[in-house]
Amino acid sequence: MLISFLKKYTFLFIALAAGSVEAKLVSTPMDLVEWKYQGDKFHCSLNQQVDNFGQVSFIANAGENLTLKVKPMRPVVQFQSAGLYLQDGPWVATPKQTSLSPGKQVSPTEVSFTHAVDALLDGMTAGQWARVGMLYQNNNTPVDLLLSSVNMAPALADFTLCRSRLPAMSYKQARDLVFQFDLGQRTVSTEQKATLSNLAEYIRLDTSVNQVLIDGHSDNVGSRLGNVQVSKVRADDVASFLREAGVKDSLIQIRAHGSRYPIAHNETAKGKALNRRVTVRVMRAGNNDESRVQ
Repeated sequence: MLISFLKKYTFLFIALAAGSVEAKLVSTPMDLVEWKYQGDKFHCSLNQQVDNFGQVSFIANAGENLTLKVKPMRPVVQFQSAGLYLQDGPWVATPKQTSLSPGKQVSPTEVSFTHAVDALLDGMTAGQWARVGMLYQNNNTPVDLLLSSVNMAPALADFTLCRSRLPAMSYKQARDLVFQFDLGQRTVSTEQKATLSNLAEYIRLDTSVNQVLIDGHSDNVGSRLGNVQVSKVRADDVASFLREAGVKDSLIQIRAHGSRYPIAHNETAKGKALNRRVTVRVMRAGNNDESRVQ
């Protein structure tokens, strides 16, 4: 029965390939398909090793969209194109396919898909199969990589749970944040609180964070002493929110600069608005050689 399934799919791939060129079918037999989960606080992956080809992985990183990565075992020539498709399983009498997304070659051994990957995973969760269609430059033979959803459920459950626990920010996103303040604004806005909540979640999870540097700045309206005081009030409010959200007070350092370090000309309203800011920089152990931005 398995052989007849694969024969039917091979015929389908040939019919769907560009023009009348036969596509080379690459897949793992259904009874040997194995999906594996790996994950931690900031990274989740769902992987399948495809016989005689390489590895395919759903990758979820903190603060990033779901990605599908295709890695052949050996370096390959440049791809002319790569496409991602959903299609019915071989038990469907007349299987249909849906085109989801083009892919991008990021190295000689990796093609990455960053769009519609959630839709692909949803389809596979519902029992559909995935197909990665690849066409190499200077080669008239397309390659169809078939990904079965067979035996996917246990690893997928772990992967889904891992994704649900990922923080909304990565270190790259959390490392340097700027909060702009309106004229007369002294406390953080509702939108800024949401960002700070995500930042606090990241800091709580990353045990390598050893400093959270908070710097208050102002425009040049008013006296120098008054501007220092305003910038301190704003920085203190950011720090207070982070403490309430669970960030240890011992990590937090606050400085108030007033109008001393403008990043834009204070001659215009736009420049003043840019200068009214609180910056938050997250430092991790081993990264303290990075220069501190005022």
